[in-house]
Amino acid sequence: MHAILNMFPNHSTLKSIREEGYGLADFDITTQPLSYFTSEHGNIESSKSVIYRTDTGAELGVHGRGYTPVAPKKMIDVTRNIIERSGLNVNGIQETIQNSHNGSRTFVQYRLPEHTYNTPDGDTASLGLLAVSSFDGSWPFMISAAAIQQACTNLQVFVGGEVAVFKAKHTRNLDIEVGSRVITKALDVFENQRELWLEWSSENMDDWMVFKEIVSALKIESANNVMESIWPVSPESVMSKMPRSNPSLEHIYAAWHKYKQRLGANRWAFYNAMTDWSTHATAQRQDAVVNIASTQNTRQAIVKDYFSKVA
Repeated sequence: MHAILNMFPNHSTLKSIREEGYGLADFDITTQPLSYFTSEHGNIESSKSVIYRTDTGAELGVHGRGYTPVAPKKMIDVTRNIIERSGLNVNGIQETIQNSHNGSRTFVQYRLPEHTYNTPDGDTASLGLLAVSSFDGSWPFMISAAAIQQACTNLQVFVGGEVAVFKAKHTRNLDIEVGSRVITKALDVFENQRELWLEWSSENMDDWMVFKEIVSALKIESANNVMESIWPVSPESVMSKMPRSNPSLEHIYAAWHKYKQRLGANRWAFYNAMTDWSTHATAQRQDAVVNIASTQNTRQAIVKDYFSKVA
């Protein structure tokens, strides 16, 4: 296996990444059949099995007996192998490993600084890859491409180009070669996305348009109810009449005012406000604070889904 890996030009760079280990994902897993007790029939063996960490005993997920879990370390190894074979320029690559929900969800982000483009506002963005996997049914093994904007460090999720997304069911035989070919196409998607950003910089928006789109993207029924019941004079008046505050709405609307000063009152500024929220907004509940990586991934999916519809 090592002899084969040495044939790839990115081998030496990925070797250095591998030597850093697995960070928060450095634990093993195992499975055990579940059973339940009834007063009528005693102990009965279930058709399900539990996946748990061998170091802490924490439960990670419950699945049918046919489910083949892929340990986080295995997922990371596969992702590294895919990147190694991809042909991407990985000089200076940075890897960040996070997990949440006691390790049942794993997130691995890569920044590739050699793949950099100018954004409409004169900033630069570098290509990023995100690998995710879970045991609790949240996601399959998946690698997606995004852009990391340098000045504000926002993760600019790509809203098109599904060819840049590799998904696979949990199995020990994940197809590395297919994954590497798919991810290489991310460069074309990056270029197409940059052209879309340029179009957005010419699409004017006002405060009302942005506010209504935030409400639509986040599906905030209370804001819709206020707008249907009264004749509001401003977005601020709607927020003041809502039965309770919505921190996400408030964060994005405030970010819109910040970005429109720098980028102009256009859809590019609105997109930056949304990615500011998905990247930087703090979690409100204590469980979300602990599982912030999962919260951010969910928010990024919301941004991608919404802008895919308006692109």
